[in-house]
Amino acid sequence: MHANVDVGFQEALARLRVVKDSLRPAERRIAELILQDPRSITTMSITDLAKIGQCSETTVIRMAKALGYQGYGELKMAIATQLPHPETNLYENLQPGDSLQDIAGVFVYSCIQSFSDTLNLLNIDDLEQAVEMIKASSKVACFGSGASGYVAEDAQQKLLRINVNAWAFVDPHQQTSFANGLGTDDAVLAISFSGFTRDVLDSVAVAKGNGAKIIAIVGNPRSALAETSDVALTIVSNEAPLKSGSMITRLCQLAMVDLLTLGIAMDRKEEILEQFSRNQRLISERASQLRSVRG
Repeated sequence: MHANVDVGFQEALARLRVVKDSLRPAERRIAELILQDPRSITTMSITDLAKIGQCSETTVIRMAKALGYQGYGELKMAIATQLPHPETNLYENLQPGDSLQDIAGVFVYSCIQSFSDTLNLLNIDDLEQAVEMIKASSKVACFGSGASGYVAEDAQQKLLRINVNAWAFVDPHQQTSFANGLGTDDAVLAISFSGFTRDVLDSVAVAKGNGAKIIAIVGNPRSALAETSDVALTIVSNEAPLKSGSMITRLCQLAMVDLLTLGIAMDRKEEILEQFSRNQRLISERASQLRSVRG
């Protein structure tokens, strides 16, 4: 299924970053031109943009409509109202010899931008639906591969803390085996920024075939994983210099997992606080026993 798009609550530039790789080549060229210099686009006619992008005006209009706008004029207006003041834009390319302060500024700004874009693209109805699916599930399987596998393991740890029966698997064979044992009372939290990770898609297909609900955390709402899921939560990761995009992607994925767990915890506050208290007592008792042995 496609992620629900409500242009009134989403930034045009954030939407462009998310969907540009799934656009047709000519449309993608226009999207990249806009992202390279969005401020100049706000004073550029559709004829000029089409000429620079070496395409027809129809292509520009089609690209704008793919984002949910009526046409280029509406897209241009949306960009104009969403641009930050020039002096607040700290995102610059790092160069050899840049100070650690420069690197920190670029990285932190990129994180903030990605979090802001993710928030602007967040569909609360989808988030609430995902929360309800997890709450109603007997078992929740967390699937991921590579860096997303670490996020899946983090999801398991956080869900267990709020009394959700969760398991995490990064090995494709284990994923498939566990997925084969899921049923209509269970759910899968599948994490893949590209949305095309074959191992995750294969495991999700098995789980879905058995009737399990599929919740996806993706970077592309038009990806195969988003399309096959019951609900897709989109995160936005802006590629930073020195290829730090994977770090920022992971932070955004972790934040989405936190939103899910917070949403579940809202209805289980007393139960969860009591469990936290019991856990703390057990940990304290264990620490005392270790000190006694060592003493």
